[in-house]
Parts: sequence; C-alpha cells; structure tokens
Amino acid sequence: MSATVGRAASGGPVLIEGTCTMGGGFLRRACGASPAGQCVYCGAPFCDRHGELAADYHEVCARPTCRAKFEDVALHRAWVEEHSTPNTYSICAEEQCTERMQHVCQRCQLRYCDAHLKPANVTEQRYDPPRRVVLMLCAHCVSRRKLWD
Repeated sequence: MSATVGRAASGGPVLIEGTCTMGGGFLRRACGASPAGQCVYCGAPFCDRHGELAADYHEVCARPTCRAKFEDVALHRAWVEEHSTPNTYSICAEEQCTERMQHVCQRCQLRYCDAHLKPANVTEQRYDPPRRVVLMLCAHCVSRRKLWD
C-alpha cells in the first residue's frame, strides 16, 4: 500500500495511506490516483478530481453523503448565527417564541424554553464503539440527525 504526504491542521505534513477510492463499485475499479487529502467524514483518501481541500483543513471527498454533511455544517452555522439574537435577551431561540430561555440544546448550544426542547435518541460516534444516548435537542437539530446518524 502506498502513502502520500498531505497537510495537517497545524500546517505540517501528514501521511495519507492508500490511493483514491472513489469511482469503485459493482464491477468497476476505484480511481487509484495518488491522494490529495483524506475525508473528514468517511476517512477515505481522495485525489484532486474526487474531493475538495476546503478552508480550515476541512478535506471532503465527493461521496454524496460526505458532501451533504459538508453543506449541512455550513447551513447549520448560518442558522445558529441567525437564531442566536433572542438568547442575548434571555428569550427562547425558537422563531416567534417569547418565553424565557431555560435549557440549552445539546447540539447547537442555543437556549430554549421547556416547550421547544425534546429528548432524542442519538448515536454518539465519539465513543468507541459508538453508543446510543438521550440528548435534549431543538427541532432543528433533531431534523439534522437523519444525515448524521
């Protein structure tokens, strides 16, 4: 198996094992080109044609699920920014709600009233092996779980 030098978040070199795995499938061979990066979502190496080296060392392959996650993160950051203003006045972050904030969403970290946070079963990938936990989430973060679970 070959190894290529990529870039690390610190700016220094990092070793990327293998070759580009994109394009492989039923009766098709994978690309096999030297990798330019390693996907932060699936961990697969990808070449210049099959991925993107984005800002802040965010390396994303061209797989549909990984691209969807990359786009979801950008949309989520904009959504949080847009909905954070009511929290500066101790008001629930839910649109049109005027109740006082009481609890924090365990994903977006915005604060909500009792009516706008619900318990949700979530698979936490940060544990080895991944495990199901119950988190208090807003409706926006619950809807995002379909992509991430």
